Amino acid sequence: WLSEEPSCYMYIYVNTTEAALQKNTKLFELQERVRNGTETEPLPPELQPLITGDNDEGSEVNVTDPVVRLFLRRQRQIKEVKKHREANVFERLNRFTVKKYYMLRRTFLMTAIAMRNLAVSLPLEQLTREVAFANMNEPETEATMSSKSIVCV
Repeated sequence: WLSEEPSCYMYIYVNTTEAALQKNTKLFELQERVRNGTETEPLPPELQPLITGDNDEGSEVNVTDPVVRLFLRRQRQIKEVKKHREANVFERLNRFTVKKYYMLRRTFLMTAIAMRNLAVSLPLEQLTREVAFANMNEPETEATMSSKSIVCV
């Protein structure tokens, strides 16, 4: 039997902060005016990171406005994605091998730690140090310092 009413409903969850940022391009326009020198009025303190947002890696941490923080994070991610897309074959191969090396290194170390702990139980402090050593990430480079997650736009 087919009924007139739907049998189930789908709910779509929207990140309202990001949706507001996508609709509101005023921050991007303001940042462009500041860069071009056409902005005549002084910026309020909460918008000061827009001036140094691209240059200062830690500027995002000091921002109190969540929309400005998200805007700066998105700008940094766009720049990072662009840099990865424009990388030559050698840079891409190097990035790939470094990521795979650290992934396999972590896999091997965690497996070794787990197998040894099955046989011989160790104190929690030593286990904590060993897991921290196994979780060591690749050396920070310009591309990976800003954020570990890359969102393709």
